[in-house]
Amino acid sequence: MIGSGNEDQSVAIHEAFAAGDAAALAAILRSPRWFDAELPEAFGGGHALVYAIYWSQPAFVEWMIEAGADVNFAADDGFPALHAALSLDLPRRREVLAVLLARAVDVNRRGINDWTPLHYAVSRRDELAIKALLEAGADPDLRTRIDQFSTALEDARALGFGPGVELLGSSGRRE
Repeated sequence: MIGSGNEDQSVAIHEAFAAGDAAALAAILRSPRWFDAELPEAFGGGHALVYAIYWSQPAFVEWMIEAGADVNFAADDGFPALHAALSLDLPRRREVLAVLLARAVDVNRRGINDWTPLHYAVSRRDELAIKALLEAGADPDLRTRIDQFSTALEDARALGFGPGVELLGSSGRRE
């Protein structure tokens, strides 16, 4: 973890992320590698890249990755990079997703509910994300290892999400 933290510092950190101000973040957090570290607990903790995914412009997320932020960081909260991006509202979801997929993010990384990004995209009923994940090599045959032990295709069927069923069913793999 970096920095110490108080309310003023938290506001400054948020404003710097929102503005995409790397120099301000380095100064506030007092770390040359702030972009690949856990944020102060007083700020809410979590990986700096996740905060950028939620609050920064896609170009700043891309800058952080190019600077050395690990897109496959440990995510104890169940929201690794792709899950965080998939939880965004449109249109930023598509933009951040494209940045991550272009940067060697693990397209099968499990998160909340042991879902892969495909499972999560199905839960969001996001056809374009499903298509992008499949094109990036996501494995539609992976099953959750808890709860229903289901594939993304089975989840799409259970939700009555026809476009997801069509995309996943035509991905060339069998359950």
